[in-house]
Amino acid sequence: MIEISVIITTYGRPIYLSKSIKSVLNQTLKDFELIIVDDNNPSSQNRNDTEKIVNIFKNKTNKIKYIKHEENLNGAAARNTGVALAKGKYISFLDNDDFYKKEKLNDCYKACESYAEDYAGAYSWCEIRRDNKFKSIQKKIKSGSFINETLACRFPLSTGSNLFIRRDVYNELGGFDVNFKRHQDYEFLVRLFEKYKLIAIPKVLIIKNNENINFLDVRGMIKVKNQLLNKYKYIIDNLQKNERNYIFFRNYVSIAEQAISSRDYPIAFKYYKKVMVNNGLQFKEFLRMVFFIMKAIFVKKWDY
Repeated sequence: MIEISVIITTYGRPIYLSKSIKSVLNQTLKDFELIIVDDNNPSSQNRNDTEKIVNIFKNKTNKIKYIKHEENLNGAAARNTGVALAKGKYISFLDNDDFYKKEKLNDCYKACESYAEDYAGAYSWCEIRRDNKFKSIQKKIKSGSFINETLACRFPLSTGSNLFIRRDVYNELGGFDVNFKRHQDYEFLVRLFEKYKLIAIPKVLIIKNNENINFLDVRGMIKVKNQLLNKYKYIIDNLQKNERNYIFFRNYVSIAEQAISSRDYPIAFKYYKKVMVNNGLQFKEFLRMVFFIMKAIFVKKWDY
């Protein structure tokens, strides 16, 4: 039996795809299969470029399955496609611009095998890069269940590439919700945390290239946050007032800051007013607001 199925979903220009594939094939744990799901439109140049890259690797190893969507669906659908073909006990996701450290599969596998059944998977520290250059390391992780943090979009998964999960749990939860164009990871994790926990591994096992290629505009962000909060209204309504305020506060601050970065000041003002209603603008957020406004005024090209 194959222990791990790695799912690479790819869309857009495959700038880092070769490096992503190599990072999987170079793992210290070798009992895995690699399923690559191509979500590009068949007639696009990106599909053509992706096919060329994948075929180079397929000619060198029999570990790779290459699946091509007949049309662009979305990242959630691409992941579901990959898992439907998977044979592994565990699923490990990877975006086409992120990379694994060579111990990623081994360390996640050993951790999951050593914990109780109520732990569905694992995640780790994540190194963040911009333009393939080091930027920071996300270390603020811990084991457990974190519904409130996830609904507030503050759970530090860092990237969908950081999710290592039992396939039986994934199937039990019904996979990713294809109605979500963004926040698919948060949406899925809310359902996971209703019943299960995740193991935190204090070690960098994933590298995320934070390029913001498909960055949402502020109206798109408002839509997807409302979609998430409305879907899980039944959870939020049963929380304590301070917990509800925290969830809305964090989401409204994100919208307001994105509005400032887009120089959409009426929307920024509207959502900062909502922030004041829910938790008040704390000193840290006040300083961030000033920083965002100054950057929006004096920096022509916005870069988080």
